[in-house]
Amino acid sequence: MAFEITNSLRSASIIRVVDAGTTNVTLANLAKDANETVTSATIKRVMWSTNGSISITRDGVPILALHGQGDLKPSESGHVIANNSTANIAVTIVTGGSAIIEVSKETTYTTPLTGI
Repeated sequence: MAFEITNSLRSASIIRVVDAGTTNVTLANLAKDANETVTSATIKRVMWSTNGSISITRDGVPILALHGQGDLKPSESGHVIANNSTANIAVTIVTGGSAIIEVSKETTYTTPLTGI
């Protein structure tokens, strides 16, 4: 299973997962650099396509069960998926497919913003 994480400082992270298997994303994987410590992450958007199924769990708790294809945007209605937001994110793809997950982050910084 291949995956890629694109992190932005003081902004969202994008998790892209492809092919069958399980990927575990820790909160530390969502930090842009050593200055940023991620304390929680919530799911803002999920885009997926699969000929089997995709499940997203956090600390063993099922968060989403996905089939076929779709684009789930809870943040457009002012909500996010925040179940177990301090736990790691596990993405399991059965048979085959792809998922792109956008997460917002709660963070602390070693060097805070100054001059604003």
